[in-house]
Amino acid sequence: MARKSSGVKRPVVKQTSYKKYFLSAALLVLAILGYGLYRHPPGFLIKIWGQQRVKQFSKEEKGYYYGLPGEPVKWPTGEVLRGIDVSRYQTHVKWAQVKKQKIDFVFVKATEGFWGRDRLFHKHWQRTGQAGFIRGAYHFYRPNQPAWLQAVNFLTQVEISTGDLPPVLDVEQAGHATAEELRDRVSTWLRWVEWQYGVKPIIYTNYSFYKYYFEGFFEDYPFWIAHYQIDKLKLTNYSRKQVKFWQHTDRGAVPGIEGRVDCNVFYGTKTALKQLCVN
Repeated sequence: MARKSSGVKRPVVKQTSYKKYFLSAALLVLAILGYGLYRHPPGFLIKIWGQQRVKQFSKEEKGYYYGLPGEPVKWPTGEVLRGIDVSRYQTHVKWAQVKKQKIDFVFVKATEGFWGRDRLFHKHWQRTGQAGFIRGAYHFYRPNQPAWLQAVNFLTQVEISTGDLPPVLDVEQAGHATAEELRDRVSTWLRWVEWQYGVKPIIYTNYSFYKYYFEGFFEDYPFWIAHYQIDKLKLTNYSRKQVKFWQHTDRGAVPGIEGRVDCNVFYGTKTALKQLCVN
């Protein structure tokens, strides 16, 4: 028997549409992946995309530099020496060609935190030595990990010899530490490493971080300052004698290196740079 309609309209329940949420999530993931590939493109993409750019900018006599997605380097002028720093992100390097670009020194990432180790450190370290570069090794500091364990990590990986640059502590993060706590922990790393190698390490940081945490401290240590998109490094009320290196771009392109590379200068002559090295 058929039911008779009661005449009362039932409310329409709208079903939640998951399509728009899925689309938003997919776009977000694609954006993150795209940004990651843009910042650190893998070697095979560099080779595919970079052929025309290499041909376009490979004329050394015109001062051009190439790379993908690196940019032509505007090197600071004056009495400075040119240098670069590399890590696992610089997977394809022809050091003999890099040597021809008036590059005098190279810093190589060795370790990070109390356990991390750069997978290309030993390869870069060996080949920069064979190519005749003045070289140095650096450690990326993690503020949430014991400083002495981080020092041990570096010491067990890096063998520094006469003629090498002093070890470098890269400090860019404070975590939850106060300025005083951060400086105390940094001092721990510096003391351990200085005791082992018999030379004062170099402190690397960016300009803003230096102004907030380090200005007026560690005056016996050389500094390496990162500050981009400026014509000249300026440190108010600060002696340039303490600032030895300036990282002026992290987007440089240098013949012999596929992709971006950090570019630096040393304030001084070749003799002064050698005097800074381990005796």
